[in-house]
Amino acid sequence: MLLKDKVAVIFGGSGAIGGAVAHVMAREGAHIFLGARNQEKLDRVADDIRVAGGSVETFNIDVLDEQSTIERTAQLAQQTGGFDVVINTTGFVHDQGKSVIELSLAEFRQGFDPFLTAQFNISKAVAPYMGGERAGTILTVVAPAGVMAIPGHSGHIVGCAGIEAFVKALACELAPKNIRVICVRSHALVGAVQAGSYTNEVFASKAQAMGLTVEQWVGGAAQSTMLKRLPTLSQVAELMAFLASDHAGAMTATVVNMTAGTTTI
Repeated sequence: MLLKDKVAVIFGGSGAIGGAVAHVMAREGAHIFLGARNQEKLDRVADDIRVAGGSVETFNIDVLDEQSTIERTAQLAQQTGGFDVVINTTGFVHDQGKSVIELSLAEFRQGFDPFLTAQFNISKAVAPYMGGERAGTILTVVAPAGVMAIPGHSGHIVGCAGIEAFVKALACELAPKNIRVICVRSHALVGAVQAGSYTNEVFASKAQAMGLTVEQWVGGAAQSTMLKRLPTLSQVAELMAFLASDHAGAMTATVVNMTAGTTTI
């Protein structure tokens, strides 16, 4: 087992990616702690993991609230004795499609403010309870826009670029504590919308403008990739389990490209 007896905390654990990662890491022997705001959704994911034989608990948290995130994480660390793996799979609805002239300042900021706030609050809260002899790994997922030039995506581009830059800065700070920090850059995921991803709402306006359903739009996006196919929800979950394991122990301060060739840097 890749993660036998590891404590893995997944923020955004009720979402499509968080749930998929939780299933794989539980299968690989990790003790899973799922955090999000919606207890009903958390319970559904947790119940499925338990049916499959995994170890999982849930906790409520709002990662946009700095103080409550610090306090709730401290309580969790007291319960677990510390963390081995922390995963940020939180997501926030934002505009993709409007030009700068059409955007309000609030809409522009929604493309990066909540994403960077969540990454900062989570990192600040968990770092004191990781590392040392107990090597730690912090993982996050980001869309590929940060290295792309796409009209109508200004806030989103800034947000993605900011996450990738923050991951590298954080890795430099935490390396002396024996904590690795890695970002997975992924294209739209096959199966995510069907699994209830918030991206269904994000993609809806773009698809509608083209006279397509979200499923048709996602299918068309595959044709823009080098491989003419998109990564799957299962693939990103399996990759993150590997990155959290000792097999990836020399990897940090890096962005792992899972865009099927859409980006090459």
